[in-house]
Amino acid sequence: MHKKKKHPYKNTRIEHHDDGSHTIHHEHHDGKSHKSYAKHDHDGMMDGLMDHLSQPNPGEAAADQGDHGVPAAPAAAAGLPAAPPPAMPPAGA
Repeated sequence: MHKKKKHPYKNTRIEHHDDGSHTIHHEHHDGKSHKSYAKHDHDGMMDGLMDHLSQPNPGEAAADQGDHGVPAAPAAAAGLPAAPPPAMPPAGA
């Protein structure tokens, strides 16, 4: 019996391509293959590995939803998600 991990994979394989892109394959403990995914550069590959193999850091989920504190124009230029619209006040408030 294998030790319980924080992710369901027993094996991860990365193909490095001549153009700098990468294809990542994860294999589940039961032998089923996880859907492979591709990333166009090293940073994208590392982000994909972190997304699939580790738990989010505190505040990371909120930042992924746009609660990162970066103004709209610089956030868009950096590829960050747009901040969610402000909450509507309750009716009659």
